[in-house]
Amino acid sequence: MLEYTLRRVLSFIPTILITLTSIFFITRLIPGSPIAALVGHQAVGAEQIDEITRDLGLDQPLLSQYLDWLPKVLTGDFGTSLFYSEPVVDVVAERFPVTLYLTIFSMIFTIVIGIPLGIYAAIRRGRFADYASNVVSSLGMAMPSFWLGFLLIILFAVTLGWLPASGYRSPDFGIWEWLRRLILPVAAQSLAQIGLVVRMTRASMIEVLGQEYITMARAKGLPESRVVLKHALKNAMTQITTVIGLTFALGLGGSVIIENVFALPGLGQLITIAAVRRDYPMLEGGIFYLTLVALVVNLMVDLGYAYFNPRIRHTR
Repeated sequence: MLEYTLRRVLSFIPTILITLTSIFFITRLIPGSPIAALVGHQAVGAEQIDEITRDLGLDQPLLSQYLDWLPKVLTGDFGTSLFYSEPVVDVVAERFPVTLYLTIFSMIFTIVIGIPLGIYAAIRRGRFADYASNVVSSLGMAMPSFWLGFLLIILFAVTLGWLPASGYRSPDFGIWEWLRRLILPVAAQSLAQIGLVVRMTRASMIEVLGQEYITMARAKGLPESRVVLKHALKNAMTQITTVIGLTFALGLGGSVIIENVFALPGLGQLITIAAVRRDYPMLEGGIFYLTLVALVVNLMVDLGYAYFNPRIRHTR
């Protein structure tokens, strides 16, 4: 297991380099310029625009900008935001907890609901519970998260008045004030993920429950609960773990939409504003830190996959 872990960690390094390179060039190739956003509607002469361009280093060829940019970001220095006038790392550190809370709570809700429903649907294969779970999961996967978010706002915030429609409060304001502003965003982001986890869990469990060793375990007279939870579920977790990592990464990407719908001051909203303003340092830093978390989670999923399936870590 240690050798497999070292191999996966070493393969993580070129992935980071490729990620940084992709972020830089894709960001710089976006139409528009931060200079136009900085100047706005002010009457600025060509000389002043040239001076701002030189100060930002945008007068250099793209490759020269990249070679100057890469050594800095490898140390975690993405520079200073053009509009916040603060180091990118500081702004990201302030906003990132909101995105992390949203993603983690969504993932917990998805696992707690999705895996048991998938197991139950597999056990009740071909019965009403199985068909009902398929319908519900299909609807959840088909509905866009932003549209579902608006529906939840109309129902629970506008019509019933139970929960706030938007905004955020830190835990310093009280646990309940903090949680009640995360309920609707978490629900909107989780439902599509629940559908994916339910379908994958059901398919994996059906495949495992048809194996000969499951028939042998039942023939020995083991309780059905032990057969399902100890023998079948552990072997099905190899595929389930993969889809959980995928849904976590999708949740990080979906936070960009959900945070704008519910006006949450997270990293997703920050990236959106930076993209509109062409704030290159903030946009590059925000995307990288989101991507870094997704890559770390993917690494943990690979290690979990090897834990549940020992043959993986012995494969060259």
